[in-house]
Amino acid sequence: MSKYTKELKLSVIHDYQSHKLGYITLSKKYDIPKTILRAWIIGHRYHGVSYFDKHYQIYTSDFKLKVLAHMKEHHMTALTVAACFGIPAFTSVLQWQRLYNSGGEAALISKPRGRSKMKQPKPEPKQDKSPSAMSQDELLEEVLNLRAERDYLKKLQALIQEKQLGVKNKPH
Repeated sequence: MSKYTKELKLSVIHDYQSHKLGYITLSKKYDIPKTILRAWIIGHRYHGVSYFDKHYQIYTSDFKLKVLAHMKEHHMTALTVAACFGIPAFTSVLQWQRLYNSGGEAALISKPRGRSKMKQPKPEPKQDKSPSAMSQDELLEEVLNLRAERDYLKKLQALIQEKQLGVKNKPH
């Protein structure tokens, strides 16, 4: 939720336009920093009341470049250019400028947020080869696997019988 309501913002704009109050006077009257008041007034000048409507926007790298080029060409501040383009937070423009200065156009490309999706492992295809189609090594591996499986099942069966006998022979 925004710290300042839309009604308050419009009230500040009304005072600015009708009473011809300056930023400092409005800042003291409403206890709001001058930079925020200035952004509201400039944004309202460019976009009207719709400037104060909430909207979530993902900006493309082309748009970011356009904003930075406009800012440079017209010698505008980040605050003014943000209001001109309807960007709610002028700090976004400052961040874009920092990124552009350090990494060029490639740094302005938006990266996906959050965790990446896990890829499902591909199931290994079952190979039911007939013994005649298997090599000597494959046959040996198959025999060792079958023996291990048999020994495991024998041991499991012995443990189950031992547990059943232990329960039957337990004194009450």
